[in-house]
Amino acid sequence: MKYQALFIFLLISRFCGAQSNSSFQYTSENLFDPSADVILVAAHRGMHINFPENSLKSIEDAILHNIDIVEVDVRLTKDGIPILIHDKKVDRTTTGSGKVKDLTYQEICEFSLLDSAGMPTEFQVPSLAEALDFGKNQVVFDIDLKVKSRHIKKVAQVIEECEAVNSVFFYDSRYAVMRKIAKYLPSAMRMTKVNPNRRAIKRAMVSVNPDIVHLGNSESQRESSFIEKMQGKYRKPVFANALGKLDKALEVSPDTLNYFINKRINIIQTDKPDVVLEYLIANGRHIKI
Repeated sequence: MKYQALFIFLLISRFCGAQSNSSFQYTSENLFDPSADVILVAAHRGMHINFPENSLKSIEDAILHNIDIVEVDVRLTKDGIPILIHDKKVDRTTTGSGKVKDLTYQEICEFSLLDSAGMPTEFQVPSLAEALDFGKNQVVFDIDLKVKSRHIKKVAQVIEECEAVNSVFFYDSRYAVMRKIAKYLPSAMRMTKVNPNRRAIKRAMVSVNPDIVHLGNSESQRESSFIEKMQGKYRKPVFANALGKLDKALEVSPDTLNYFINKRINIIQTDKPDVVLEYLIANGRHIKI
């Protein structure tokens, strides 16, 4: 029953769709039934090299590059509108100033998003609804929740109203939040961190039973035996960051990605999604679409 909505969607896609596999269908299938031979790519805050992070344009660019997943950050405005923005304040990413929670959606829409050089662009902060209406059924959204537990229902309502449950999975390290998502959106996929000791694993599987396991960044949290247990015994795909040192190492040698291949990671989150995808295709870990 957990995957009923996604399973029905995949059946309809196969029955009604063209013979060639779409990027979205390929991603959905490999989240629903992960393969050890396939690695999916998540664009951290969208494709934000050429466009502002968490912008509609960064999502569109990810879709055009056939990236599997776009990670976006969700916060609530003063008037309760879920929007895409990472920081508590708008200062770093927009021409405005102040805390997101102290500004209305209309006030934030008056600001322009900044590019990576800090220059104003023609783009504005999108609402979650705008992003989902634009990208659903084309790319999977990894929704990084930066809202209080009591506001989860508002985010869930937007997902339902946009009919986008099949196009999202949620990330939060708080188990209470994971349980609330299961309450409001029972068929939605959920991802959280699980510590690699026996007691923590048991607690996570009993208390939350996440659909995807987010690995920590330290080697102790990426031990092969732990990954094998998650994938084998619990049938969970594992998600890992390349952000920071590993992404920088890609500039010198794409072979850095063999680290993830050898670890048998299922999903790589990166600031260089086009480079990662190209390497995975060349090495038989992703199909060319």
